[in-house]
Amino acid sequence: MSDLEFDYVVCGAGSAGCTVAERLSRDPSVSVLVLEAGGSDNSPIIRTPMLLQYAVTGEQFNWGYWTEPQKHLNDRKLLWPRGKTLGGSSSINAMHYMRGAKENYDEWEQVYGAEGWGWNNALPAFREVQHQTRGESELHGTGGPLWVSDIAPLNPLTEDFLKAADQLQYKRNADFNGPAQEGFGPYQVTQKNGKRCSAADAFLRPALERENCSVRTGAMVRRVVLENGRATGVEVDLDGETVVITARKEVILSGGAINSPQTLLLSGIGPANELREAGVSVEHDLPGVGKNLQDHLDVTAQVWTKSATSIGNSLRSLPQHMYMVARWALRGDGPFTVNPVQGGAFIKSAYAGDLPDLQLVFIPAISNPHGMEKTSGHGITLHVCQLYPKSRGEITLKSTDPHDHPAIQPNYLEEEWDLDVMTDGLAKVRDILNAPAFDHDRKAERYPGPDVATMADLRDDVRARAETLYHPTSTCAMGSGELAVTDSRCRVKGVDGLRVVDASVMPRLVGGNTNAPTIMIATRAAAMIAEDNA
Repeated sequence: MSDLEFDYVVCGAGSAGCTVAERLSRDPSVSVLVLEAGGSDNSPIIRTPMLLQYAVTGEQFNWGYWTEPQKHLNDRKLLWPRGKTLGGSSSINAMHYMRGAKENYDEWEQVYGAEGWGWNNALPAFREVQHQTRGESELHGTGGPLWVSDIAPLNPLTEDFLKAADQLQYKRNADFNGPAQEGFGPYQVTQKNGKRCSAADAFLRPALERENCSVRTGAMVRRVVLENGRATGVEVDLDGETVVITARKEVILSGGAINSPQTLLLSGIGPANELREAGVSVEHDLPGVGKNLQDHLDVTAQVWTKSATSIGNSLRSLPQHMYMVARWALRGDGPFTVNPVQGGAFIKSAYAGDLPDLQLVFIPAISNPHGMEKTSGHGITLHVCQLYPKSRGEITLKSTDPHDHPAIQPNYLEEEWDLDVMTDGLAKVRDILNAPAFDHDRKAERYPGPDVATMADLRDDVRARAETLYHPTSTCAMGSGELAVTDSRCRVKGVDGLRVVDASVMPRLVGGNTNAPTIMIATRAAAMIAEDNA
């Protein structure tokens, strides 16, 4: 690498890093380098919505993390897919555009001390980067780089799902990012003209057209270089050697809820006692690094169907699949442009307060964890996750080698409350799949299964089958609490020239998918960075 000195060095080309790079590089007087450990995102698997399960599980795009054994999930280790490519997890996710509830952001500010991050500050950033294909409104923007589109056409079974909501007296909701979340409806997705619109598509590629912005893939950041309490650059494995890249203005960590705290810990920034035990020299004692880990836990109900209407593999569906492939290959349109994860809902459990505390995701197919197990036959799947878990986990070092994965301990269901909410949610989604709307096609229940008859059985089933919904956050939380790592401008406390900008700075997990909130955070943080370095 010929040039080893830049104004800004952004570590991670995921949803946050791509956004930060685009915003900072608007100033032609500064230079921006983005470092990404993964490779190119130039793959039809990433681009094609119907190939979602292959994007999630593709080893070439994935860190392939595993949790530690989960005590309250029958000591199971859970796979945590995270994007390791340009666009990060926005290149492998289900593309759902979801902001969470406006109350989530007011809570960040009022309860956790994240000043300036309330809803009135967040909304303009959401609107600024959005291109809402339904048109502009008070809550939605047009003309931004991140396309937000409707899923069309919906599978007939998704339409049945919405009919089931009516039959069971649930509300309808045409816009989960509208005035209120609660209700059933179709999801909107980050797609443009039938293809995925990742953060790399929306932000990084336009930035790379500028002379002052560049990206290096296959670049594994080892640590932040610190001199007299200031971050001056990063040590990185690149092209078979270890080099130091200097940041004249700032180092920005955008590795996500796992990689960002890991990098801080490897740099000697974190809980002093833990660093010493791991064999890392203490540069700055910061107790909250890696703590406060939160995630959405998810479990499914499933039924087999009589017809081949669902997205499934069988001899009956073979002609349809051949047609889908031909349409995509010849015209770039047809069913392959449609996200298989189509409809959902926000509802209240028996334990909810003012906000819905359960999110539902309907798939007109038999869905196995992470799509890893291929199942023949036709059916439907209804996911339910708990939006506001009380359990907290942590990220800790297993080794001083950055190539070694850290210990991921979510502590799922450590709080009994979480199990209560999840069990109630599983009972509710089971009832929805038993609604009259599905009578014409329902064959038999696959999960929880006929042997699961009581609430105690359902609790056991949650422990046996629950998986992540891919939303880890909060391990470098901003605010004023004792475990806060960053201040309200995303600056690492006690270290100059160093920020964390990604989902790890959320003080608390939002009530929904995390990609759009992460892009919002990066949009606002980049403006702060530019302002502070003007």
